[in-house]
Amino acid sequence: MRRRFIIISCLFLYGRVWSIMSIGKKKDGRVYCQYYIKGKTRREFFGRGIDAEKAAQARDNELKAQGKIKNYKRTKPLESKIKFADLALEYLSVKAKTDMTTTSSLALEYKLAKIILPSIGHIPAMGLTYKKLDEFVKTRIETQRTVIKGPRDRPRIEPLLNADGSKRYISRSTVHRELCDIQAVLNWGVDRRYLIKNPVRGHKKPKRDDAIIKPPTQNETLAIINESAPHLIRALKISFFTGLRPGASELFRLTWDDVDFVEKTIFIISAKKNGIPFRTVPLHHELFSDLKTWEKQDQDQWKKNQEKVNPIQPARQLITYRNKPIQSVKTAFKSAKRRAGIIRRIRLYDFRHAAITNMLSSGGDLKSISEIAGHSRTDTTTKIYHHTSNKLLKQQIDRLPFLEQKQPAFDNEKIIDFRRIKKTRQKKTI
Repeated sequence: MRRRFIIISCLFLYGRVWSIMSIGKKKDGRVYCQYYIKGKTRREFFGRGIDAEKAAQARDNELKAQGKIKNYKRTKPLESKIKFADLALEYLSVKAKTDMTTTSSLALEYKLAKIILPSIGHIPAMGLTYKKLDEFVKTRIETQRTVIKGPRDRPRIEPLLNADGSKRYISRSTVHRELCDIQAVLNWGVDRRYLIKNPVRGHKKPKRDDAIIKPPTQNETLAIINESAPHLIRALKISFFTGLRPGASELFRLTWDDVDFVEKTIFIISAKKNGIPFRTVPLHHELFSDLKTWEKQDQDQWKKNQEKVNPIQPARQLITYRNKPIQSVKTAFKSAKRRAGIIRRIRLYDFRHAAITNMLSSGGDLKSISEIAGHSRTDTTTKIYHHTSNKLLKQQIDRLPFLEQKQPAFDNEKIIDFRRIKKTRQKKTI
């Protein structure tokens, strides 16, 4: 039976077979020949013992000599022919149409084209080993980061330096994410039956070294807003007063139809982060007033466009630049931060951190704040976004009792003098 299983497995692994023969033995010792002709199974028995095995082998040779059965042609399995580059590109094309957002697919396309495929794309997917991934990690960690400077028609690449003038290298967190992408491609290949297994499953990734960035303070926030362009002001205030993700997945897809001025709420379609699919966030008083002003500005702009010969109706997005939707404000944010005189690292995403941290520090309900942030679990909110303030820390420290308190903390509390009790016990003992 074991041989039979092996033979049938070969049919599936190595391609189509015209006819195939095998010699086996049953539990009672009887020897048989089993062969397949035109899809039908036939079995001949030859008794027990060595003579029976010789007879079965002779029968096998006889059928092969007569041409009634043929030896199957062994071919290489499909997975040995698939290169990692082909598998990765197929993964990207499928995921871009189903699960990934446009931003995520573009980011993965860049990583594959510039980083991953030039290093391991030529290797067969089943040929990847722990050693080859270790070499990839070592090469990436020792790579110095670069930055593109100069005009667009004559860009130049320069090495990126730290604040102290030392070289800045690729972070371990970046390499960690790249290895996650490699594993995702291989696991997808297994699910699609392109591969029998993931050859590097369980490979240990380098520990992350994510930089801890303190959220902007109120003074820093106001300084940046005062130096911002109108479209950037909208992005900053909406990010701070709603706590949404300031990117193409949530912020830049908001339209005026998502704002409910009657209920004073804003409807947010959540990014694909395995959290809640959508959420309704109440509007802060200041943001509600700003939205009313911005709506009037957009209405006036729409009326001006109607008076033109070729009217162009402005976009319905909340954040636009020259009446056109945008997907990023990185350049405008960088310029505003420089004009505000802020040197330390602050990202637009940190305004989301500031919103969640301020709500937590003010004693807000954790479950409600988690829903506003679009998290499916409350521990995500506290683990990643809770940058406690000094005020909140001092409040917790003040909860500790005094060790050398001379007066009772409460009216009904008695002060016990343990030294007097100890002396009294010593006198009784004497």
